[in-house]
Amino acid sequence: MKPNISQILNRKQCDLWPDCGCHETLAQWAHDLRDEKRIWPMELLEWGETTIFISLACVAKFCPDRAMKAYAKRQLRDEFWDHQKALSVKGWQ
Repeated sequence: MKPNISQILNRKQCDLWPDCGCHETLAQWAHDLRDEKRIWPMELLEWGETTIFISLACVAKFCPDRAMKAYAKRQLRDEFWDHQKALSVKGWQ
């Protein structure tokens, strides 16, 4: 029997990892940010900060890969993310 949307949204872990958008987003930004000579438009960096934050938050909560989950949690403890946490709808603990 195919799960309904409510069942999918209430799952404790991501069934798509590593084929999910969060993994794709983190991998793409990790690759792109390696180029230290690249000049980034500020609006693109702001968008990137938000998408990386959202992806890290999802990985920290739902990723079945324990190492990646721990990595995301460590990253989110950095004060760099305080601005994004302040903008968060649910807030942070």
